[in-house]
Amino acid sequence: MKKFFLIAAAVLLTIAGCNKPNDGGKDDPTPSGKENTPITLTASTTTPVMDKDHQNDDALTLSWNATTNMGTGARIEYAVLIDRQGGNFENGYEVDLGTGVTSLTLTAIELNKIAKEEFGLENGQTAQFDVCVYATIKSNEVDDVISNKVTITLTGFEPKPSVLYMIGSATSVGWDLANAPEMSPIDGEDGGFTWSGELFSGELKFMVTRDGWVPSYNKGDEEGTLYYRDHLWDDPETGERVDDESLPHVDTPDNKFIIAEQGNYKIVLNIEKLTITITKTGGPKYFSMYMVGTAFSEPAEMFRSGYAFLGGHYFKNAGNFHYNVNADGSGDSYFAATAGQEMSATAVSQTSNAEWSVSADKMYHMYLYAREGKEKVYHVAYEPYQEMWIIGSATEAGWDIANAVPMTKVDQWTQKWEGMLKAGELKFTCDRSTDWYGAWYLAKTTDKVPTGEAEPMIFIDKASDAVAATGIKELDQKWIITEQTAGYYTITLDQKSETVIIKKQ
Repeated sequence: MKKFFLIAAAVLLTIAGCNKPNDGGKDDPTPSGKENTPITLTASTTTPVMDKDHQNDDALTLSWNATTNMGTGARIEYAVLIDRQGGNFENGYEVDLGTGVTSLTLTAIELNKIAKEEFGLENGQTAQFDVCVYATIKSNEVDDVISNKVTITLTGFEPKPSVLYMIGSATSVGWDLANAPEMSPIDGEDGGFTWSGELFSGELKFMVTRDGWVPSYNKGDEEGTLYYRDHLWDDPETGERVDDESLPHVDTPDNKFIIAEQGNYKIVLNIEKLTITITKTGGPKYFSMYMVGTAFSEPAEMFRSGYAFLGGHYFKNAGNFHYNVNADGSGDSYFAATAGQEMSATAVSQTSNAEWSVSADKMYHMYLYAREGKEKVYHVAYEPYQEMWIIGSATEAGWDIANAVPMTKVDQWTQKWEGMLKAGELKFTCDRSTDWYGAWYLAKTTDKVPTGEAEPMIFIDKASDAVAATGIKELDQKWIITEQTAGYYTITLDQKSETVIIKKQ
């Protein structure tokens, strides 16, 4: 027998049968010779309403009277036992209720979960189940008490999804089902879900669970419609459902929605009406940007956050540069507004063809804000920090910034450290600003697992005018050390190349 604990949600655990294999050493019979108070079980109905339209409604209420401990003072724990009709509860399930409980109410979806997952009931299949109440009296002097049986009829059904996920190459996680983005239910709309954010050029469909590839909602035959896919394969001759991949089969239709171009989108769908709209909502005009020109030996890709592009560079040689959306110089560009424009000026133009000029042996951080109608650029001269600290849950300091772990200066540009890192996060603070809005070196992506080789970093001074003007003050990407990768590390941070080596020894 298995237990079904009702603690916010149903959890099923294995236990023994309804009739206990031994009585724990209880004397037989009860010493007083008196019969204990029998338990009489009643049900609000023997045919609960079982369908998706009523899945969250109370479908069945079981009620019973309390028994006694025969004056022993022993605790009495109640449980409801469920088994297929005639099964004698040998392979049944128990809803463990604890003490002082004399009723149990189950919704249709809770009954459906028990019947399908624990007794193998199929959608649309009807079966009878026996129910009784078992009172365990925690005393060797008093026998346990079992109620009469009540038989109920249950029909399996496919419940409405309470959550929906997006999956596909158009999403930020690609086909990584375990991390598929979650959609939001639409308040007051049965079956409605919505999502807003950035999508990439690629494919898209919608999943009911992160645990498997069905059920899913795919592109329907008609524009603006969904197709519900509840199984993977059909028999090639009969067209009947096939669940065993080793048998002859053909794939069921798995058509995806196609996102033609990267951009910000809003998705509104309804799984009851099988309708969907995917609307591009604007957002960033550009999703890539490079620093190009004679000041660079090769195009330097910038990091994007929303409408802002960030990049840092040490200019070994003097030269000119501008910004371009493609590394080969094709497509749109951002230039200085006028010829000879100072590096400190923020105006930009997409038509002037004027470039910025930079002197040799200088380092700058560039912040290009590319929101249409509000375009601007900040070129911030950089002097290397002579002190640097490591902070984060992966370090011995945790998030106590006052005690952040100091690195050791190697030269003007380089800092090193070695020691133990545990599972957790880390980043680098240049100033230990106690309001957390100071200067940082961050990872290039969220939850970046160190490669053990030189990898790029992002510098951001959250107290600067450039960061305030470009809306990236909350940028906070960290490296992550896992339980498997925790251990002794050496870290080498190079401000000139804006790279870091986080290497396990």
